[in-house]
Amino acid sequence: MNIPPPVRSDDKYKESLIEVRSREEIPEAWRDTPIESFIMAQNFGWPIVSTGKVELLIATCIEFRYALPVPRMYAYVIRRASGRVIGSEFSVGYTLSQGVKYLVMIGHNDCGMSKVYEKAPSVVQAFIDQGWDPEIAEEYVSKQASRHAINDELDALQAEYIRLTNVFRKLTVAPLFVCLHDSKLYIPKWYAEEAKNLPQDSKVPTELIKNLP
Repeated sequence: MNIPPPVRSDDKYKESLIEVRSREEIPEAWRDTPIESFIMAQNFGWPIVSTGKVELLIATCIEFRYALPVPRMYAYVIRRASGRVIGSEFSVGYTLSQGVKYLVMIGHNDCGMSKVYEKAPSVVQAFIDQGWDPEIAEEYVSKQASRHAINDELDALQAEYIRLTNVFRKLTVAPLFVCLHDSKLYIPKWYAEEAKNLPQDSKVPTELIKNLP
């Protein structure tokens, strides 16, 4: 199994992430919420108590090297390639209707979607092996690769954070980054600045909604 090195020692990440070493390093807006409970469970092994009242949605990658530390009846979960929920806005809306108030979105290092074009031929072949016409398989993978590909894991997380806080203006969104080496959660350094720039108008522009996939 290919486990990447700790992000603390990786030049690509070590200057861009804040290590959560205590409760005091969790942003105040997340304190005493399911976001805090999730971070404390992931980083410090604190137990999560399910109340049966689900207020948290977790969106993360399909990555098999990362396991969520949550019990039943605690959170809704969306797992998609790269962890972005674009195309799953209806799912988010459904969870909101069920009482969700908080969204944790989790990026990670060594994401396969940063190498999607490199892996595209093998994905095409996988569809062909399932009985797809080769030309249709290639066309489909080409279309989906452009939709799912990311250049950088942290940049993609930032872009999705900005997009989601524009689409869901009363939802508290917490962007986190998990290190696949030890499953510890980090906070992107850009979060504090982006959190200051959240939209003040509660009404989402119609064009933004119409452009959702």
